[in-house]
Amino acid sequence: MVGIVLVSHSNLLVAGVLEVTEQMTKGTVPVFVACGTGDEENPIGTDPMRIHEAIVEAQQGDGVIVLMDFGSALLSTEAAVELLPEEEQGKVFLSPAPFVEGALAAVVQSAAGASVETILKEIASIMPTKSKQLGIEVRIPTAQKDENMPPSKEESEEISLVVPNHLGLHARPAARIAGTVGGYSSNVWLIRGSDSADARSLNQITMLTVQKGDVIQFRAVGADAKDVLKALQALANVNFGDVDKPDFRLRGERMPEGGIAAAPGSALGSVVWYRPTLPIVERKIVSDAEREMVRLAEAIAMARIELADLEHQASGNVETAEEAEFFALHSMLLDDPYITCSAHDYITKAKYNAEAAWAETIEKTMERYRTLQNEYVRGRVVDVLDVGSRVLRALTGEEFCGPKVENPAILIANDLGASDMANLDTKNVLGIVTQEGGAASHVAVFSRTLRIPAVVGVKRLISSLQDGDVIGLNGATGEVWISPDAGEQEKLTALRSQWDVHLQEVRKKAVEPAITRDGKSVRVEVNVKNVDEIPVALEAGADGIGILRTEYLYLNRDSAPSSEEQYQEYKRAAEMLNGEPLVVSTADLGGDIILPYMEKSPVERNVAFDRRGVRFSLAHRDLFVQQIKALIRLAAEYPIKVLVPMVSHLTELREVYGVFNEARVMLKKESIPAAPNVDLGVVIEVPASVFLADQLAREADFFVLGGDDLARYVMVFDVKNSVLGTEFTQLHPAILRIMRDIIRLAHESGIPVSVGGGITSNLQAVFVLVGLGIDSLAVSPTSLEQTKEMIRTIVTSEAKEVALEAMDLPDAESVKALVSMHCCMQY
Repeated sequence: MVGIVLVSHSNLLVAGVLEVTEQMTKGTVPVFVACGTGDEENPIGTDPMRIHEAIVEAQQGDGVIVLMDFGSALLSTEAAVELLPEEEQGKVFLSPAPFVEGALAAVVQSAAGASVETILKEIASIMPTKSKQLGIEVRIPTAQKDENMPPSKEESEEISLVVPNHLGLHARPAARIAGTVGGYSSNVWLIRGSDSADARSLNQITMLTVQKGDVIQFRAVGADAKDVLKALQALANVNFGDVDKPDFRLRGERMPEGGIAAAPGSALGSVVWYRPTLPIVERKIVSDAEREMVRLAEAIAMARIELADLEHQASGNVETAEEAEFFALHSMLLDDPYITCSAHDYITKAKYNAEAAWAETIEKTMERYRTLQNEYVRGRVVDVLDVGSRVLRALTGEEFCGPKVENPAILIANDLGASDMANLDTKNVLGIVTQEGGAASHVAVFSRTLRIPAVVGVKRLISSLQDGDVIGLNGATGEVWISPDAGEQEKLTALRSQWDVHLQEVRKKAVEPAITRDGKSVRVEVNVKNVDEIPVALEAGADGIGILRTEYLYLNRDSAPSSEEQYQEYKRAAEMLNGEPLVVSTADLGGDIILPYMEKSPVERNVAFDRRGVRFSLAHRDLFVQQIKALIRLAAEYPIKVLVPMVSHLTELREVYGVFNEARVMLKKESIPAAPNVDLGVVIEVPASVFLADQLAREADFFVLGGDDLARYVMVFDVKNSVLGTEFTQLHPAILRIMRDIIRLAHESGIPVSVGGGITSNLQAVFVLVGLGIDSLAVSPTSLEQTKEMIRTIVTSEAKEVALEAMDLPDAESVKALVSMHCCMQY
């Protein structure tokens, strides 16, 4: 390695230069310094003996380059060199380059293993490059100019990308580019428009002043050209090493009207319009109003069932708390007395048929929403249309016809409802642009989950577009290009390619462990609602299955599942995990879940269905024993853990242990092997279990914090209340304090604790949970990649400090603001 010596009149000047070079090379290149005189009264100056000692120390066999600041530094250095043996003097090179820029360039090149000749050539180019940037003509010999010209595309390998860095290719990313290229033999050029730079040259790269959003090419010639370009692409994918998150955006040169950035990514293509309307119905005057009332009630009930089915179908793709809000809001609209009473009045007073009464009510309700001043509330007109259409389809028998995008295209609409978004053909929808909507609209929330670039709230911008017109969009900035020119299309194509590569890299990393920047490993598992979801979760990169829910085994059937049937189903799940523990939750039945085969009498129904979870299981012991028999039978063959929901106190837990013993006795009589011990965990989700957690921890083997139910019961809100159900609870200091206490108590008792539910889909909450010391998280499949990537950005000590500070704040909004200052959101 070439030795680098800095000679300066001032200790402070060199300290500043060393601080910058340290950032460039992470201390991989030793830099030797000779600063000042050593005289406290007259510190400014240079000392030949100090310089001599620094040069001797810097000699490592490949030569020494000395950079000097000004004046007597040159004379002192020449005197120091003369003190060396004659054979050593020929290996010391004094550079006339500017002190700061020369030092940076020399250190970066040395880190890349460059020779003395290469480093001297690099730092010699500083003045011409800088002069060019300042518009000062500097004559460069023709031969040197031709030598530095990049080859044509046909003669080289090339990649094209958009620079995502907030500050562009400033000194640090330029140093990383030069350092990366230094490890390969190929010649590499960085090209921006008509300008180019040697990619091994820190200064040439820096002086190109490549800015965020610029399209650049790396062009390489040599035996390992493809390899060096692959390495540069990987460097670009991680934001060229900058700590700020990638900012995949362009600068719009001509954008008639802006929109709201809804979901990152870019798209270029022809447009397809979607204009949803209420189904057309015929108004009739009827004589039997009661019959029409019944028809309307049945249609509303059918719409409610369809909505529940839609939520279930969409849960594999959209399962965060934000998306759940929209389904809850639609349920509330179906129950809204203003809407239902208005429709009833049209039937009973105006004698309208049910279809006309409902359509008239929905039209007037939509009109009222459109006149409201509050933009967010005004935007809910799309929910009224969605719900209204659903009921009318139930009345008329008409099938749902959402957006039809048969070929790759950009979908544009006035607005899109939750049903529209949940039924999108994600393969053909390249991007979405809507006239209405905001950052919290259906389009924004669903698009981010489905990874579809989207811009909303563009108002009049797209009103004149026709099917087939070409547009471009950037969902990170809200930019929209109508009939983009060739240059804009090139940028959008490069940006789309880069965004796709970025997502691919994130997906690839999803299979890797989630480890914080300071080395703490956090398991990120996936909860599944049935066995068939397990392969998808594992393929997506889940560290394991957080919870296998078992309610599905009891639903939509005429009789309870047998122990044998359950055993075979659980065995199928265990075999998929290849030795990893399978965590199975006992069925969380009761409450709103109605089992037809359990309805024996009104008295028994009242006793049975006012209970949930473990209470229901213990009240129906025969049903419970069959499930436990299947589980402990399987535990004799595979690693199994059993989780019990809704536990309130220690007596319930002990009763569960009693059922385990009863099941073992039954299996022994049947000569079927059963595991003597099975890890038993409890879900901490009701206030009673919070206060008695110390007792439960003494006899349970692990805890799971049920974030959603815990927040609901502690904060006392209706699950259908979309406002209280998310922002008000997930980051509320009261919930964070409970979680802190449970985690601390569990660890003191020597048992692990996990967190599940919608809170794990909130990346800010994940940041805080890591700070609180959580052992694992159980997330939805669509949150897996983002959650793991988030954890990799966290410094545990910083997250801990933020978590402690958050618990002293008055409300969730304050916590959200605090965490936003520290939390590096990925998408």
